[in-house]
Amino acid sequence: MKLPALKLTDLNKFVLPAIVIGIIVYIIWRNGKKAGQTIIPDVPYIRDQPVITANFNPNILAEELYKAMDGLFTLSGTKDAAWRKLYELGTDNMVIAVYNAFNSKYGSKGKGSLTQWIKDETYYDFLSGMRAKVLGRLQNLRLQ
Repeated sequence: MKLPALKLTDLNKFVLPAIVIGIIVYIIWRNGKKAGQTIIPDVPYIRDQPVITANFNPNILAEELYKAMDGLFTLSGTKDAAWRKLYELGTDNMVIAVYNAFNSKYGSKGKGSLTQWIKDETYYDFLSGMRAKVLGRLQNLRLQ
């Protein structure tokens, strides 16, 4: 007894949709796995140093930094102004608070920690040196 041969069109009815569904499931799984790996733990505050002044909200500066670095057509002066605010914060614990707030809100957006976001910036004012100063302060606090 001979089995009927499957035609190519009959095979495409089942195999092609299965391949497409498999590719879609793989892409969703890979993106979900990648998003779960960018959780950055909070950095502890420095002991024997005031944490935050009464009117300071780290979320405001974290959002300003994100808007300055996320935009494609952001002027270099806008980035330098945001970085200057971070650099000129009164205490190291205030810098840590902004770092933690930025990482918890925007760390999973693809670039990683605040330090990595600043390192990845290519369009900025080279003459001001603000990027190097901010990165120096972050590295002195071991905020990678």
